[in-house]
Amino acid sequence: MTFGRSTWLSSLMLFAGAFSLQAGDLKNPSFEEEGDWQIVRKGENLQAAFDDGASQDGKRCFTVSLPDGTSTNDEDFAGIVQVVELTKADKGISFCVKDNYTGGTTGYHWMELLLDQEVIWEADVAEGDTEWRKVSVDLARYLEEVKLKKVGRNKYEEDRKYAITFRVFERRGVNRFGIQVWADNFTLLKETPANPQNCEKKKTAPSLAELLVYYDEADLIQPITKPEHFESKRQQIIEGMMQGMGKLPDRPKRSSLEDFNIRVINTQVRGRYTKKTIAFDAAEDEVVHAFLYEPLDKNPSEKRPGIVGMHPTGDLGKGCFESWPLCNFLIELAMMGYVVIVPDYPGFGDSRPYDFDADRYDSGTIKGVFNHMTCVDLLQVHPDVDPDKIGTIGHSLGGHNAMFLAAFDDRVKIAVSSCGWTPFEYYETKKGRLKTWAVPRYMPPLETIYKSDHSKFPFDFHEVAAAIAPRVFFSSSPTNDGVFPGWGPKAAAPYITEYYKAHGAEGAFQFHQPRAQHRFPWDTRQKAYRSMNDTFDYHFHGAFGLLAERKGEEAIPVLKRALQDADPKVRWAAADMLGTLGEQSGLEPMKKDLDTFSSDEEDLELALEVAKVLAEMGDTSGYDLAADLAANGATHGQRWRAAVVLAHISNTDKAMLKAAGMDPIAVLKTMAAEEEHEGVFFVFVDQVHKILQDRTDMIDIFAIAKESKHHMEPPPGAKHRIAEIFYLVAVRDKDKSWR
Repeated sequence: MTFGRSTWLSSLMLFAGAFSLQAGDLKNPSFEEEGDWQIVRKGENLQAAFDDGASQDGKRCFTVSLPDGTSTNDEDFAGIVQVVELTKADKGISFCVKDNYTGGTTGYHWMELLLDQEVIWEADVAEGDTEWRKVSVDLARYLEEVKLKKVGRNKYEEDRKYAITFRVFERRGVNRFGIQVWADNFTLLKETPANPQNCEKKKTAPSLAELLVYYDEADLIQPITKPEHFESKRQQIIEGMMQGMGKLPDRPKRSSLEDFNIRVINTQVRGRYTKKTIAFDAAEDEVVHAFLYEPLDKNPSEKRPGIVGMHPTGDLGKGCFESWPLCNFLIELAMMGYVVIVPDYPGFGDSRPYDFDADRYDSGTIKGVFNHMTCVDLLQVHPDVDPDKIGTIGHSLGGHNAMFLAAFDDRVKIAVSSCGWTPFEYYETKKGRLKTWAVPRYMPPLETIYKSDHSKFPFDFHEVAAAIAPRVFFSSSPTNDGVFPGWGPKAAAPYITEYYKAHGAEGAFQFHQPRAQHRFPWDTRQKAYRSMNDTFDYHFHGAFGLLAERKGEEAIPVLKRALQDADPKVRWAAADMLGTLGEQSGLEPMKKDLDTFSSDEEDLELALEVAKVLAEMGDTSGYDLAADLAANGATHGQRWRAAVVLAHISNTDKAMLKAAGMDPIAVLKTMAAEEEHEGVFFVFVDQVHKILQDRTDMIDIFAIAKESKHHMEPPPGAKHRIAEIFYLVAVRDKDKSWR
């Protein structure tokens, strides 16, 4: 197993008592015997070994090698570590090193000596010679202050155990820059060295709390060794969360939708779903405002998964998803057939204004948890929802609210967090930044009790992730996220992975780090949806969709056979999933089905679904039907589906379209000006933005749509009309990534 930068050290220090330690001495300092030193590494290609042929003055030494032509990644390393007891009598350490590189290329491979996690000596392998040289480092400056270790919930003891690590560290990854480094004769010194070669003091990497421990009945830290310890750990994490958030009040029991006193304020049919604006009671005199997206054309006996959607920070609250074209993942889930509820977080959207000082909660965060658990209650009694298939997903503010809900509520089977977390110490990118967590809408106790000192906080985000185990936690933590710095989740991920594996849930923690800023990129969203589908054993295309997602190309023979099925919807589903796998064997069967369905007025929507599959495969057979129904479709479903087909056809070769007398962009422009139905119009602009690849055409269509005389009002609380928002985003991103 390879570990992150600090996971190996934390684990080694935690269980150092299992090692034979001798105060003030290193064991096997010259590697002449077996054992005592532990090899540590991150990455696969740096090789560490005990060498029998290159000792400085004995038979063996330690070596790290990287063959020429072998690649490494940034921050890979390989080295050795030994835990030793040190006192103020230990004044320094000396050792001998050499390397085989004398060239002038600098800044890649570095030799380092660490005391615990702090680098106290470093040297670039570049230049110099290939001879042994002695290094002496002053230890006294690091041992002046007493080091404390936590041994219980609120108990600390003096800790004399230190990890001494020698390693080769990759400041920058390489493709073909091979090296070899040797080290030998490590000696603790009882006198301060005359010419110490310490490097300048460096900022110590944040230290994350070990996860694979719990508090026993005496409140002492013990390693997790039994299944029941994991539940103890979860409860202790939740207790810590409530110390930072406040106590979660008892919640009323509900057995039917009538118990929620749901008021439907507005209903809108659009796409594959109905959007309802609702208000319901979370408790006496406590109202939750939400959007509820319910699937259309569903078999009455069929149960779908239910999702609690969490909005990001924005005055519109739940309305953010209606007005942020690149972040409307809940609308995408609704189009996939999920039942989705999106509540306003206290102080946002229709819950404004909110008086945090007047309610019964110690924080806005715990009020949010209460509301969100009430949403789970509602979904569980909703007639369209399978009560055993509940999940949550959110971005930014919604990203950590999704984590909090899943930690508290084990009815939630999967939590998807986009840009929602980083360990608190990593969040403190500048002094005082943690105070933003302590405002009334979040967690005031972090300041009033813990003075915004992360070292005293009663919980941290990697612990929240552990509390979700063994259920699925999908984290999208972009590299360049400026709100929740991506290097924090990256550092915490090995701890969480190790915890899930020990819990018997290897694979349930799914960590993704796209190259992006504070956003939820399209490709990562698709991975999240596949994870949700897999967790719930659900797909819009049923068994064929799941088969294609789980088996990939192995599913192709089964899907090909399904093209001969008597049920046209089975054929359509099989062809659609074959298309996602790059297989076009469904092309001819779909052309035949298009001819058949387009001749029957009752099957026109199915004909358009078939035309969409064809268009995605580059076939334009559905153009005439889509062009006609975009303008003259008798139903909402015909018109929005026609727009989808035309958007896909617009992605084919323009010269070919012109030669065939097809102009899908012109039809879409007409639809932009003339479509009157609010629901169809929303799906139209949303799907054009998701599908159309030519940004110039997209901008031209939105320029017309934003001036539509039929849609002059912006959404409640918003400054811009829907099409105007899409226009502004398309113009802003005209030179950037498509979705």
